[in-house]
Amino acid sequence: MKNIIYARKSSEDEDRQAMSINSQISEIKKLADNSEILIDKIFTESQSAKQEGRPKFNEMLSFIDKTDGCQLLCWKIDRLTRNITDGARLVERLENGKIENIRTIDKKIANNPTDKFLLLIDFGVGKKYSDDLSVNVLRGNKTKLENGGLPGRASFGYKNNKLEKTIFVNEEKRKPLQKTFRKYATGGYSLKEMINESFKLGLMTDRGTKVYTSILHRIFSSPFYYGVIKRDGNFYKGSHEPIISQRIFDDVQEVLKGKHRGRRKKHFYPYRSFLTCEKCGCALTADKKKGHTYYYCTNGKGNCEEHRKYLRSEKIDEQISKVFNQIFYRKELIETVAEANSLRKTNDQKEFEELEISLRKQLEACKLKQEDLLDRSLEKKIGEELFEHKMKKLEKEQIDLETVLSQKRTKGRGTFEQTKKVFLTANKAQKEFLKQDDQQKRKTLEIILSNVSLESQQVAKVSFKMPYKFLANAPENGDFTQLLGKRDSNPRILEPETSALPLGDSPNFIFLKRFL
Repeated sequence: MKNIIYARKSSEDEDRQAMSINSQISEIKKLADNSEILIDKIFTESQSAKQEGRPKFNEMLSFIDKTDGCQLLCWKIDRLTRNITDGARLVERLENGKIENIRTIDKKIANNPTDKFLLLIDFGVGKKYSDDLSVNVLRGNKTKLENGGLPGRASFGYKNNKLEKTIFVNEEKRKPLQKTFRKYATGGYSLKEMINESFKLGLMTDRGTKVYTSILHRIFSSPFYYGVIKRDGNFYKGSHEPIISQRIFDDVQEVLKGKHRGRRKKHFYPYRSFLTCEKCGCALTADKKKGHTYYYCTNGKGNCEEHRKYLRSEKIDEQISKVFNQIFYRKELIETVAEANSLRKTNDQKEFEELEISLRKQLEACKLKQEDLLDRSLEKKIGEELFEHKMKKLEKEQIDLETVLSQKRTKGRGTFEQTKKVFLTANKAQKEFLKQDDQQKRKTLEIILSNVSLESQQVAKVSFKMPYKFLANAPENGDFTQLLGKRDSNPRILEPETSALPLGDSPNFIFLKRFL
């Protein structure tokens, strides 16, 4: 007869596994020594017994099947199994004599009706404990999510505070993550290209290696970074500090939909993804011929003659530099706007209060819609599938509004120095664009422009990013009251961007505001 030991620990902590298993074996060997039992084989395993299919457990059964009979020693019955299927496999071998008996530190189980009945009860108790534990874990996780916590390990860029069971930002990764999100949001890079780009921006793993495609995709897809936790299709407002704004996240989602995914290009073309054909709407591509770069329509719809016209990059440089004239302001006027900045401050508080009232009204309307939807569901006026779909949509809207309100209270408005920087960046682009190399031109485009369309080898339309769009669209003349304009009664959820802009050569100013 062979004497074998089976010891198991389900924890994933390697140190605790080794210590626990050694303790079990030590106790069993004491029992064996007292009973003058010589151990022939020891099987150890660090895996949960809730589900069948444990490798070492199966290996042990195979070893038992090859013996003429054995005695199985373990610390407790629940070390052997916590599922009925594996329990039945043990009982089967007990009945056919492959296992003569099972010994624990407090009992001995033989092949008789009473012992087998008690053994099955032990298996059932183990199964019940495992099921209850699973239910309690799920309930605890749901409660934690509803309170804004993230069960388990923190997302990339965050750390776990094990003592307080909270999550905080890893400061070493904050700025690299913010820069990486913004760069990808431009739409000018594929995920593969972002591997090197993000590494240049300082984003790397804890081991100092590059962050590769699968992790980047997971990062870009996670609303966790703007303060919302997604779990099993549901959304919860997180209590952790956001790294990016919802606006940046939404821009990244548009890029992830596939509009800018492409294979890695051999040459670097600064205008790629910024130029489109005004006639057909297709993107312009680029090619090098005889040492020069040419841009032309891809003719993706097959009905455009513009693709026959090739435009040299130098010609585009000249036209784009002229486009920057639309956002150029004399430096002395920029300095003068400081006076208008002091006037703006007197209106800030009232405007913030108006915005908060508007957002709270939207939030209240959202909650009323949820209540109405629930009533309709209870009255069987709407199907279960449609109810769940609409309810999840409303819950997501509620979380977004709550997130904006929370960020509004904690984020200050842009300072005048930030506004001044916008003007100076615009002026620099107008003066220095033609002198910049391709990489610098690309950075300038990413900051200021979102799209340029060409027709007959000429710039037809230009789309500026905010807040440069305000500079380009500012009217030539207008008194203070007219230029101030009226607040939108239904403000969108956007990042805070405030500008006080001087207009032309007159002393009049316009306050161009975007609210959080």
